[in-house]
Formats: sequence, structure tokens, C-alpha cells
Amino acid sequence: MGPIAMTQHASIRQQQRGVPLFALTQLLEFGRVSHDHRGGEVLYFDKRAKQACLNWLGQDLYRRVVRHFNLYAVRATDGVLLTVGHRYKKIWRA
Repeated sequence: MGPIAMTQHASIRQQQRGVPLFALTQLLEFGRVSHDHRGGEVLYFDKRAKQACLNWLGQDLYRRVVRHFNLYAVRATDGVLLTVGHRYKKIWRA
């Protein structure tokens, strides 16, 4: 996976919210995609994404990511990240 395309807003939010690049990369690789009904996609870790991370990364690297499983990212339809943050509420899928 190459460099992550993100807006300046997403880059600032990543830094402000302490989201490590390694965890964000795993979110983009394994995260579940849900449409936000505003033209974007919300990516987050669900049970299958967590298991896929464990299978792909192995136990040692998995431990680095496990505390960041509450991450979410909003991606535009062209693939550019709009924002990133930590989830505190359930993501409702419609």
C-alpha cells in the first residue's frame, strides 16, 4: 500500500487525536466500509476486521493495533480521507 491520500483536515485531525499511521494503515486495509449517505464511506473495525488483522499481522504486531480498534475514518468516493477519529458511539448500518 502506498502513501495515504488525505486532506489537510484529516492530517491535522490525525495528529490532534493521536492516531498512529500504522493503525490507520490497518484500518484502510482491513476495516469494514459503511456508507454515510452523504457521498462518503465510513471505515471502522468490526469483528471480522479484527480477526483478519490477527491472521495477517501475527500476535506481536496485532498487540500494537488492538488498542486502536476504536478508530474510524471517513473517505470520499475518490479515495481521499476526509477525517479520522475515535469512536465513542456505535456506527449504525442502514
